[in-house]
Amino acid sequence: MKCLVIFTLINCIIGAILGIDYGEKFTKAVLLAPGISFEIVLTDEGKRKDLSGIAIRPDSKNGIERIYGSQMGSLITRFPSNCILDIKQLIGKKFDDPIVEKYMKTHFGSKLVEDKTRGGSIKFDLNLNNSSYEFSVEELLAMTLNDIKLRALNDLEENPNAAALVEDVAISIPPFATQATRQAYLDSLYLANFSNVLGLVEEGTSVALNFASNKKFENADYNDVKEYYLVYDVGAGYTTATLFSITPTSNGQIVLEIESVGSDELFGGKTLTDSIFTIVFQKFLNHFNLEEDNVPTKVLARLYEAAEKAKIILSANNEFHTTLESIYDDKDFKFQVTRQEFEDINSDLMDCITKPIEQALQNVDLKVDDIKSVVLNGGSTRVPFVQKHVSLFVGYDKISKSVNTDESSALGTTQIGLNLKTRIQNSKDINLIEKSHHNFEISIDENDEQIPVFSRGTIVGTSRKVNLNTTSNKDLVVSLYEDGSLIKSYKIDDLASQFKRSSCKSKEKKELVATFELNKSKMFDLTKLEVECLPKLESFFNKLLNKNDDNESQDDKNIELPSNTTNTTAEQILNMIEKRSKSTYVSIPSPIYPHIQPIDKHSRKKLLNKLSYLNDLDDAKIELTEVKNQLETQLYKLREFVETNESTLQKELEESEISGYVDYVAETIEWLDFESDDTLVEELKSKINEVQDKEAEIKTYIQMSTADLSKEGVQKLYDDGTQLMMTIQSSMLKFGQKISEIRAKFEESNLDFDKENDRIKNKLKASDKEEKLLSFDKNLQAYKDTITKIGELLSYPEKKFNKISKKELYSYHDQLAKGVADMVLDLMGVESSHMERVKLFDETYDKLIERQKQKEFRKKLREAAKAQKKQQKEEEQPEEKAEDEELEIVEDEDVEKVVEEKESLTSTSVQSQNSHESNELDHDEL
Repeated sequence: MKCLVIFTLINCIIGAILGIDYGEKFTKAVLLAPGISFEIVLTDEGKRKDLSGIAIRPDSKNGIERIYGSQMGSLITRFPSNCILDIKQLIGKKFDDPIVEKYMKTHFGSKLVEDKTRGGSIKFDLNLNNSSYEFSVEELLAMTLNDIKLRALNDLEENPNAAALVEDVAISIPPFATQATRQAYLDSLYLANFSNVLGLVEEGTSVALNFASNKKFENADYNDVKEYYLVYDVGAGYTTATLFSITPTSNGQIVLEIESVGSDELFGGKTLTDSIFTIVFQKFLNHFNLEEDNVPTKVLARLYEAAEKAKIILSANNEFHTTLESIYDDKDFKFQVTRQEFEDINSDLMDCITKPIEQALQNVDLKVDDIKSVVLNGGSTRVPFVQKHVSLFVGYDKISKSVNTDESSALGTTQIGLNLKTRIQNSKDINLIEKSHHNFEISIDENDEQIPVFSRGTIVGTSRKVNLNTTSNKDLVVSLYEDGSLIKSYKIDDLASQFKRSSCKSKEKKELVATFELNKSKMFDLTKLEVECLPKLESFFNKLLNKNDDNESQDDKNIELPSNTTNTTAEQILNMIEKRSKSTYVSIPSPIYPHIQPIDKHSRKKLLNKLSYLNDLDDAKIELTEVKNQLETQLYKLREFVETNESTLQKELEESEISGYVDYVAETIEWLDFESDDTLVEELKSKINEVQDKEAEIKTYIQMSTADLSKEGVQKLYDDGTQLMMTIQSSMLKFGQKISEIRAKFEESNLDFDKENDRIKNKLKASDKEEKLLSFDKNLQAYKDTITKIGELLSYPEKKFNKISKKELYSYHDQLAKGVADMVLDLMGVESSHMERVKLFDETYDKLIERQKQKEFRKKLREAAKAQKKQQKEEEQPEEKAEDEELEIVEDEDVEKVVEEKESLTSTSVQSQNSHESNELDHDEL
């Protein structure tokens, strides 16, 4: 794996990529994000893989609780009807599928029902609080996937370099998965709140990529020689063989090509467990002399759990023995199973082991000798007789154990998810080429003839146009098939209007053309529908044959050809026609499904609300658990605190009072353990506050033991408090004197102090300074009251003072001690506010004085202008006097205008000099 390239790509990703390998038995997940490189998402217990299951059971409040994976523990055998396991084999299956009957035989207590609203899909019916609750397979899968997502989010929150966002996901699926199964996975991921599904990755492909990424290539290997390998995967539910080739090319690139797949959907680890269960069950019946129908489901669940353990032990040992205590009628059951018994009962399954390998080779006409090595994957490949039989078939020297059988698929899935997310192909990256393992066809108008669209071996991620060969106005039905099985149909209505909308030339004809896609997840679908104007083939070929003929018809002349058509093939000619066609889009109708229907938008919304409600219940349960843990912690902390300070408390309290605290802790712990199941979170929080109050009481008694509560000690505290009060009063007096001085200065200059004082108060209020002043006044009054009360106590005679309880004395002592500290801080705040207030007054005073000077200056200018005008009048001739008197008013206005212009210039100059000052005063105050 090219680490530098991968880390560069990771840093380009917004959010994270989650790769999930959802197995029949166990689930693994890998997280990829900036600062997190291919890390396994651990369970809450720190395990690298989790059990693929969920328990849904009633809680104590008539609600529902869900327990995931390995946290189920003993619930599997105690409440088998509420535990849902191994649902992978049911994904995308119909209720009448033979797999359902097989599932019911070994999943005791499970009740499956048919969902007829979705074409016969499967639902689990659970009895919760005497009510029936139904959950579809997609819902149950979504619950598990959402739980994995939440665990991944927790990992991201602990990493400061990664954004806490998990929306991109890739999930591994069986290579033989049908279109219905693939759609079911997509529906489940949507319900699990993943907004971007990067791809459905086939398990064999993911392991092959992980194998190739870890394989070391020498320089001599880059010789363009293709070598074949095979991934042999025996999981819990099925067995697959994925044939792939690796070609190190001479240009330095590794080409990984998935060639073929073989599978056996009925043989897997569960099949082996079932065989041991048959042995154990028969021994149980013989031991207790019982009939099959008389065995309780809980007993069956315990026997099956023992069979699973036996299979694991016998993979490494020759025998397995155990005792199941009180399993039936309060009696124990002791039994033993040998490896020989195990292999004998499975002797008829040996052909199932090699069948997938043979099938994968036959599909591409290869032999075992053509394979370089077989990569083992899946937990059941550890079973000795499975390994032995595979080794005999392919050769011991070809067995490869170079991948982690538990985590290889999850790692490869995540790597493919990264490639699909970034879509950046580096020259040194492995070039993965995936192919279809199925044939995909269509039919038109329910015709028996099926038209091939994508044959087996087609490279995925491609699309193809198909002319539906209809120019009629009638409606038609386009049906999609997978290996001859109907997937879905599209009924295209109102074709007449669609054809009418399209305008074509006289020598063109209208054809309905459909575009089909086989995407990276191998989903086959109709993606585009359009009416195209295509040249009539007869005229087109005439034009092509006679392009240099002067006698060609006028109609042929209307057809344009490319400049170079020499040696043109038929396929190229069709491409030419397609490129020159004009098209009109036709809306694609909703598909009609013959069997299982995907979850529609309306149902999705309802299911999302349902799952959201269950998530809220889970969150409430988590909060309840956390609060209970907090209460438990506080109780043990309180008990330890009492025990640690017991000798000190004995000086202040009676032994019975100390015992009261100890008894309170013991009783509350017992209540928490046995009686708090129905308690609300609010009540638990109230209990926590109660415990904290008890702790505060004890701390008070401890502090009392060190406080000097004699009359002399209280007198000293009183004197210090009184001295502080005098200091505060002195400071307040200085503050008042300073404000009085400012008031006098304002009044002496004929300025409105009260008006400016209100403005400054509003400004201080906006900055919370005024609130601090009000708070100071309130605290000061409380401080005065405390000092007054202590003064009253000190006035008592010695005998009366000594009768005051120590607790009461300490309460005043504590109030005054805290008050001293608070008042010192308050005084500092008041002093800061006062200094700012004085500063604001000074700034305002300077502004107002400056403006007074401006007014005086403007007044002098007006008086000088009038004096000058008067002098000019006295010097004028007498005969002009009358005329001047008539013009006097007008001239006075001119003079006034000149004065105003001068004032304006002067004002502008002054404002320029004081541009840094505030505009706090209104214009009308000038």
